[in-house]
Order: sequence, then C-alpha cells, then structure tokens
Amino acid sequence: MRPSSASGGPGATGGSWPSVGGGGTIAVETDAMVQASHRLGLAQEAIAGVAGRTAACVSALAASERRNRAEAALALLRRADRQAATAAAGLRTAAIRYGTVEHAVLDGQRGIAAGLAALTGGTLRILMPVIGLGGTVIVAAGVVDLVAVLVVVRTVQRTAETGRIAPQADPVLLRALALVLASLDDGVRGALLMERAEDLVTNDPAGPFGTEQVGTLLAGLLLHPAGGPLSVVPTTRRAVSSPRSLTALADRLPDGHERAGQVRIERYAGEDGPRWIVYIAGTVTFARDSGDEPFDLASDVLGVAHRTSDSERAVLEAMRAAGIGADEPVLLVGHSQGALNAVRVAQDGGYLVGGVVQFGGPTGQVALPASVPVLAVEHDEDLVPVLGGTAASGAEGLRRVVVRRSLPDGGFGVVTSEATAAFPAHDLGAYRRTIAAAEAAGDERVVAFTGSIGPFLDGRQGTSTRWRARRVSPEPGRTADGGSVRRPNR
Repeated sequence: MRPSSASGGPGATGGSWPSVGGGGTIAVETDAMVQASHRLGLAQEAIAGVAGRTAACVSALAASERRNRAEAALALLRRADRQAATAAAGLRTAAIRYGTVEHAVLDGQRGIAAGLAALTGGTLRILMPVIGLGGTVIVAAGVVDLVAVLVVVRTVQRTAETGRIAPQADPVLLRALALVLASLDDGVRGALLMERAEDLVTNDPAGPFGTEQVGTLLAGLLLHPAGGPLSVVPTTRRAVSSPRSLTALADRLPDGHERAGQVRIERYAGEDGPRWIVYIAGTVTFARDSGDEPFDLASDVLGVAHRTSDSERAVLEAMRAAGIGADEPVLLVGHSQGALNAVRVAQDGGYLVGGVVQFGGPTGQVALPASVPVLAVEHDEDLVPVLGGTAASGAEGLRRVVVRRSLPDGGFGVVTSEATAAFPAHDLGAYRRTIAAAEAAGDERVVAFTGSIGPFLDGRQGTSTRWRARRVSPEPGRTADGGSVRRPNR
C-alpha cells in the first residue's frame, strides 16, 4: 500500500511519495495515485502542446486530403487531452475518498483501543472483591507482561528484517503507543465504572484523566521548575526576502543549538500593515537539569500538558519585543517542541494567526479555530508526534492537513546530526526533504493550504531578527514570577 517512488519523481531520492490527509494525523496512503495523477498531468501538458502545434498546422493547410488527416489527428489529440485530464481528476478524487475510508478505519482503531482499556479497567475493578488487591496487582502485572512480550516479539522480528534494534522507529509499535496513550483515560474510567459509550469514540485531552493531566503529573516530577525570569534578546538582524514556498519555510527554521538563538522573526511591510513570520526551534536538550536552557524536556512536558512552559514564554516575549501587534497577521512555523509552541501560541497567545506550519510536533490533539489553517508534516517512524496521542477527530481534525511519509530504512540510512542519531526520522533535514517532495507532487490539498497562507509567501522585502532565550537567576529580593509574559495555567 506504500510503494516506492519510481525513478525520476520527487520521491526518487528515497522513501515513499509523501501522502496527504485531511484529518488529524491520518496517513492517506495515496502514493501510487499521487504519482499516477502527477504523471498524467505531465502527459496532458505534452499532449496539449502537440495539439496546439497541430491546430496551427491545420489552419495553415488548404482544403485537401492532407488537411483532413491533420484534422483527424487533432481530434484524437484533443480527445486524449480530455481523457488524461479526466483520469487525473478521478485519481485525485479517489485519493480524497480513500482518505475518508482511512479516517473511518483509524476512528475504529481508537474506539477498539478505548473499549479494551475500559474493559480491562472495569474487569480489574470487578475482580478486586474476589481476588483482593494483591490478586488485582498480579492480574495487572500479567497484562503488562503480555504487552511487553508482544513488544519484544515485534522488536525481534524487525531486527531480523533490518539488522538494527530500533523499536523507537517501528511504525507498528509507534501506532500502538499512540492508541495506548489515547486510551489511558478510558482505562481509568473503566476502573471507576464511569466509562460511557460516547467516551469510546471521543478523546478529551483536557479531561480529568486525559493526556494533559498525565503531562501535568509528569511535569511535577521534573527537577527544573518553570516560571522563573527569562532573558530574551535579539542577536542578529538582516534584510531578507519573504519565502515563496513551504520548503523555504522549513529551510529557515533555526537550530536551537546555534548561538544566534532559538527564535527567528521576520517582518514584512504591506499596504494594510506589517505581516510577520515566526520560526521556532525544537528541543535543545533532554537533560532534566538543563540549567539556563528553556527549550528543554520540562518545556516539552508542560506544553503537552497545556501549561505555560518556559520555551513558550520565550516565544511570546520575543514576539512582544519584536513589536508584533495583536491585530497584525502572523504565520507560525515550528519543528518538534517549536511546533508545540506554535500551536499553543495560536491557541492561547492572543495574536492574529494566519496559519501554522509544523514539522514533527506532538500536536495531534490540539484543536485550533477554524480560521487558522494548519499543515502538519509527520514521519511514520518518528516517536515525537506519537507522544501527543492520536489525532483529534471530527471537524477539528478534518481541517488539519497532514503530509505523511515513511522513510527508507527508518531514516537511519541518511546522515543525521548527533542529536537525532537514535531518532533520525525526527531530524529536521528529513522533514525538509519530505515537504519538498510533497510540494513537487502537487497534491491539491497542499496547493490549497499554500494558497491560504499566500500573503506570507509573496517574496517582498523585509527584515529578519534572531532571538536568544535564557533562564536567569532572580535578583536578590525578587520573586521568580515569570517575567513580563503571564498567561493563566489551564
């Protein structure tokens, strides 16, 4: 269902042709259809060109047998042109309808996983009076052991296939993990005998037992508390032309390890006022004791928990210091933790967000207003998007355009940075190649999204400023109240 790209196409550099879906993190497996539609489009252009030249020749010929043959050939060419156009359009329609079916299948998977979790929790609760607390613990341990055995068996199978022990990059295990994370609340409600039928088909991350509450619990276990004062200062400023493509947006994403800083803000003047593009780096360190680095593991967990993280505060402070007005359009672009910050700013920041472009972010369950177009790029072998749970369903999920790709050899065959050596599918370079291939494929949903953020991609002149964020120690006698950026926790 996910064929390799034929040589010569945008996906020929490795991996499958990126598939596009409209609905959460759904991978619409339309690689072959996208390729065929693209090639039919090229063939149609060639046929149209030949038909145009033939029509010119027919006009120049006097009435004769030769003109009659030329007219017959022109009629055949025009018929072929129409058939190629019809076939290409049919393939595009089939891809979209196929995506609808995939959406239903994945909704079914979510429902089954939720039902199993609720049944397990409820069974343990019912058995408690019979077998006691100790027996319940034994049964629960048995369930955990069974899952562990299945993971080991799958890992051994994949190791035999690939020659590499890498369960963190196995699409099957990652999909299962996403379903487990999304079903934790159902298991708890089942144990409390509170699960309802509607709970099986909906997922509320902000609910009493949802992923946001789990994230809050984990955040409390981290060593570095959030909310202390930050230093957010500009480091470089230069003239720049606005990007003209989604690939150019990915190319401008900052590397948080650079001295220039984790945030890049571009300003472009227009007749109706300035427009802004904010690029946000991903996680800089996963160390629990990260010192003065706000783009750390604590900020990752707090972002998933929908609590204000130090990295999100740093982004908001940079935007304020740059002079972005609340009524001035802004496009948010982020990778990894930067993607999470982008959707949280769009959700809560109080800015006029004209679009969000995100790469490898744990954001599937974050629903943004209908007025904000969202494009997410994800890899099947990337663990990070999975940590956000399964994607939002319903209208919120359907508005989210998702570009998915399965990387050849899980991405391990491509040179990556040391920081992503164990998780090459999360590498920003890999995401840049994926969005470039998706644009070349010409999928109409990607084209439509690009059109929706077109005012930010007009090539006009502006300025680009990099911003560096650091935690600073409170001054004597001052309270670490989080500086000038304050937003109530949820």
